[in-house]
Amino acid sequence: MRTIALVAALAATLTPILAGCGDDGTDAFPITDGCNPLGDNHCMTPWPSSAFEIDDAAAATGRRLAIPAGTLPTNIDQIPIDPTTWNWADGFSPAAPIVLSFAGGVSVAGLPGHADPAASLAAASPTVIIDMTTGERVLHFAEVDAPSEATPDRQALYLRPMQRLVGGHRYAVAIRPTVLGKGGAPLPRPPGFAALLDGTVTTHPRLEAMRARFPAVRSALEAAGVAVDELVLAWDFTVASDEFIWRDARVTRDAARVALAAAEQTYAIERDQVVDDGTIIRRRIDGELDAPLFLSKGGIYGIEVTLVRDGAGDPVLQGTYRIPFTAIVPACAYTAPAPVGMVVYGHGLMGKGEQAASGAIRDTAVDLCMVVVGTDMRGMSTPDGAAIARVLNEMSLAEEVMETLSQGLVNHHALTHAMKTVLARDVFVDDPDGAGPMPARSLVDPTKIFYYGLSQGHIFGTPVVAWSDDIVRGVVGVGGGNYSLMLERSTDWPTYKAIAQGAYPDPLDLSLAIGLLQMRWDKTETSGVAHVVTRGAGNVLAAKQLLVHMALGDDEVPNLSTEWQVRTMGAPVLGPTVKVPYGIAEQVGPLTGAALVVFDGGAPAPPPENVPAPSTGAHSLTRNQLATRRQMKTFYETGMIVNECTGPCVCQAGQCD
Repeated sequence: MRTIALVAALAATLTPILAGCGDDGTDAFPITDGCNPLGDNHCMTPWPSSAFEIDDAAAATGRRLAIPAGTLPTNIDQIPIDPTTWNWADGFSPAAPIVLSFAGGVSVAGLPGHADPAASLAAASPTVIIDMTTGERVLHFAEVDAPSEATPDRQALYLRPMQRLVGGHRYAVAIRPTVLGKGGAPLPRPPGFAALLDGTVTTHPRLEAMRARFPAVRSALEAAGVAVDELVLAWDFTVASDEFIWRDARVTRDAARVALAAAEQTYAIERDQVVDDGTIIRRRIDGELDAPLFLSKGGIYGIEVTLVRDGAGDPVLQGTYRIPFTAIVPACAYTAPAPVGMVVYGHGLMGKGEQAASGAIRDTAVDLCMVVVGTDMRGMSTPDGAAIARVLNEMSLAEEVMETLSQGLVNHHALTHAMKTVLARDVFVDDPDGAGPMPARSLVDPTKIFYYGLSQGHIFGTPVVAWSDDIVRGVVGVGGGNYSLMLERSTDWPTYKAIAQGAYPDPLDLSLAIGLLQMRWDKTETSGVAHVVTRGAGNVLAAKQLLVHMALGDDEVPNLSTEWQVRTMGAPVLGPTVKVPYGIAEQVGPLTGAALVVFDGGAPAPPPENVPAPSTGAHSLTRNQLATRRQMKTFYETGMIVNECTGPCVCQAGQCD
């Protein structure tokens, strides 16, 4: 049955590409009007492309996406991805890969890989990406989709920028004839590109619209020393503006700020108990508190729950709803000479806020002598699992996950507001029951709220820090930016891939779908704010301090994603270090602002291809090191980043104790 479904899916993919071709082959341009005229192996490749853009003077970029209905990947139920919400964008993702496909597949010989990314900047690089706004070459690596090696006709060629592209900029991409087919033969030049080069006018409206923009593409490439007339393929695309990507987060943050200031938050304590004998962790507190709500259906966990929007497309406040929280209070907070700080903990993949009370985080709370508090990252928490499975089966429904993630950011705004007000006043006190002879004394300093997030708590934690009114310093670990880069390399991916591939069995469709999802993730994950989190952005975002921890050979979040974030941030790696990633400067501390710290637990390097890493346990390395906690404590208290390892952080040699 799966074979029949695959044949049907491939037929559905190829039919629109060839729809313009008559039975006698006499049609001058045999690619249907809705498809990309510069490809001939998939309706949407090469992707992203200005073939799916139109002028829009009202957009910040001057462009707007215009993807036709019925052209995006179709699942086995014959439901194509609906482009409506993607067409709101004023450009493409600054993080997603560039996807190409050629009949018969592409050889990896000579492609610039991530082990030697400098090769992508060389004059003779077979793949070229140019920022048309600045004229600069873009650091990237190229690879084929390794899992689809057995079906070369449906195998993607990825070009992956190694840091965030610039919002609002226009980019040119070139494929040189030194990129070869699987057998070493030259790749065929697509007929649409041949028509652009030789001036042949066609009846294809998208190609003719691209023709008017092609001289600028030619000029940018030739200025970089690329002989356009010799190319297999060249095209351009526009990257979405920060204004568009940030819109939901900005509107909801600003509205939540007003709502939280207007009335005192209410809360309810469900459990407040002594942990063990109370000598290490005195109390664990579980409860609920009010958060501004922007979701439909009262914010229930279920299907068809999305942001409620007004006529202009902005999220609209829907009152409040209750969100869970868990807090742990270390015993040392009761004897500390001054009120202690508080830390928001961001949980891991599909976890819950109650992970703030888990083993390693309890140890962290004690070593920091700070209260740790967590809530669910709505959208990708345990109760959201059914919605995620539903979206993987039908990606037109992406907003049921991606828009609830916007609520997840709001929930963290509500949490920190409660921490500095009602929880600091009423709950994090030495006598919460009021049974003692003296008035209760607050154990915490409401001006000292920090962030610590691991894995998914890193990926969404960078935006939590960036958008927060209350957090000025954050530590994020074993995560990074750009889900479309990390997914296929994660040991966690097979579980989710099984669902997605069952619905979209054509591997090229799945490659494109991941890029489409990245356009939605940009609004809430690290990719949306990595370039400004430590620099600020006018009156929209204040500059923050961010310490990034990476475990070599991480099996759940690849080092490529962590390095992508740090490179985008422009932050250094703290020396001495066991690794200096390309394009990241090594600097000896103490440092301020931001830095990467690399920990080595002896894990083997993951496979170089885009396949899941074998499980090594490296993902849990950083949270269990004493040096990690000492470094965090100094950073939270002083803003200084110092090396707490005895030399480079080679943990298997005892240098992280």
